Amino acid sequence: MKAAQRLATTALLCALPTSIDALAKVETRNLDAVEDDASRGLMHVAIDFRDECLHKHKDDCIAAIDEKLAMYPELFDHRESFSYEVNKIREKTDAGYNYVSLRMNADELTVGGLLGDGMIWYPYEWCLTTEDCYTIGPWDCDVGIPLKAEECCKMIQDSVPSADLNGNNLECYNEFPVGSASNPVNPGRVCIHTDAAGIVVHIPKNE
Repeated sequence: MKAAQRLATTALLCALPTSIDALAKVETRNLDAVEDDASRGLMHVAIDFRDECLHKHKDDCIAAIDEKLAMYPELFDHRESFSYEVNKIREKTDAGYNYVSLRMNADELTVGGLLGDGMIWYPYEWCLTTEDCYTIGPWDCDVGIPLKAEECCKMIQDSVPSADLNGNNLECYNEFPVGSASNPVNPGRVCIHTDAAGIVVHIPKNE
């Protein structure tokens, strides 16, 4: 339970997508849900920091973003600084490895998947013994209409009923997308995802 809560908290503050292609676009998001801008209907253009960060050390990444901010403040609403949220991506040896991330839709009730197609992926093989490992997923949680989180999770768990070699069953946690009520757009926030060595593995954006 504690592991699930930690995962959910991390996902809530700084979503952890896994597809670089899905992150490569500059996205425009409506800020109607953001309290300060609700009445103005402003649009926020998220700037990606591919050149400054991808496959570089997080410290070099942050320094490069700060330099870009200083050189081109007009791109970032003339703010003076960013709030950086640095998170190491989950690895198979980490606590909570047995949790499947359910990327929710903006309604926070139904499952949308990372690419909005309802598909849910698990990044590791499921091992019953050291010699008996197999691929699980992906799972389609959009059956004409998107499934609710509980329905999607039950379908996933039913497809993998056996505990793994550590005695853990497959579990789920909800990941709320940027722009949802639980994870509103924050142009002053930059989420940086690194591996264990501190190397940036996803393209950071201010969102």
